[in-house]
This record gives sequence, structure tokens and C-alpha cells, in this order.
Amino acid sequence: MRYDEVYCKTKSYFGAEPEPLLKHHRHLLDKSHRILDIGAGQGRHALFLAREGFKVDAIDSSKVAIETVSAMAAKENLDIRTYQSSFETFEPETDFFSGILIFGLIQILSWASIELLLEKILLWTRTGSLVFARAFTTKDPSFARNRRSREWKSSGKNSFTDERGHFRTHLEEGEILSLFCDFKVVDHWEGLGPRHRHGDGPFERHAEVEGVFRR
Repeated sequence: MRYDEVYCKTKSYFGAEPEPLLKHHRHLLDKSHRILDIGAGQGRHALFLAREGFKVDAIDSSKVAIETVSAMAAKENLDIRTYQSSFETFEPETDFFSGILIFGLIQILSWASIELLLEKILLWTRTGSLVFARAFTTKDPSFARNRRSREWKSSGKNSFTDERGHFRTHLEEGEILSLFCDFKVVDHWEGLGPRHRHGDGPFERHAEVEGVFRR
């Protein structure tokens, strides 16, 4: 997806409201340390937390996304530091984060990148830090479509890639618990998510897994 182009055309492509999971568990986050929002997009999570008094570092590879979040933070005088970066190249300006958000990130990564992400999370957290995650499962309709598609080729267990180097990776039931086996499970749910749409696109509904994990 060409995120710069999409974000220029649509104000809140992924919606304006934060994930309910974050709303319900934000009180568990330590406000004395910064929160890292990986793949911040147009800022629905970073802005929500900053308005609640949290200090946030927001990273995204999209220039338009970062400019949008920066402008909103400046307008509202919010404590959000923005970085146009991928998590692979991001260099934090703090020792650790009290929380890391990876909503919708796992499903667009290869397994090699997922393993690197988990290594980074361990490096950037300490005892008590929380990780908020959401991903697609193998029960999602897109999984069956990708298995049949000529455009998407297998690139590992339940993972596919196209000729442009994009990835789609789906987790099996309970697999997210294995990914975060070094963490305590605060919340974990798997099932069919709500109907939604991106911008003015068609309505969608995905088979998802989400969780909150404490280091």
C-alpha cells in the first residue's frame, strides 16, 4: 500500500478512534516513562494517549503520516516525539518504554521481521512494561484468498509475499502466546472483529487476535 498517497486522500484511513483494547487497559501503563507507537499512521493511538497525559514516541515510515501527527501534536501542545522510521532502523532516545503498541503490524511482516521485532521489544522494555498487539489469524478470509492467489507466493508458515516485496503473515490459534512466551498475559482474545471500512472503501470484517502482555 502507498501510505503517503492514501493518507493524503483520507483524513482517518484506519479510523479516528483508538483500539478498544488500548482504551480498556491504558490505566495499566506507567506515565513516568514514554510509550512507543510503532506504525503510528495518522496518530489515532498516539494522540489518544498524549491527550490522556502520556508521553509518546510515534514512528512510521510514511512522511505524510509523521507530518500529520507532528502538526496535531504541535497544535494541541501534546508530548509526542515523531520519527519517520521503520522499527528496524529506529534508535530510541530513551532507555526503555513502559508500553509498546504494535497494532496491525505483525500481519504485514515476514517471519524474519517478526523475529527481529520481538528482539527489539525485549531490548526496549523492562520488567512491568506492556505490549499491545493485534494481528490477523489463519481464519481470516484473506488467508484462504492468498493461498489460492497467483499474486501471493508462500514465504514461510502461513506467510505470503508478492513481487513488490509486501508480506502477509497469519497467526494460528494461540500462536501469539508463543511469540510472547517471555511475557505475562494480561488480556488475550481471538475471534471475528467488528465490521469496519478504510476511508470510503467496502466494509470488511477480519478474524483477529489481540492481546496485552506484561514483561
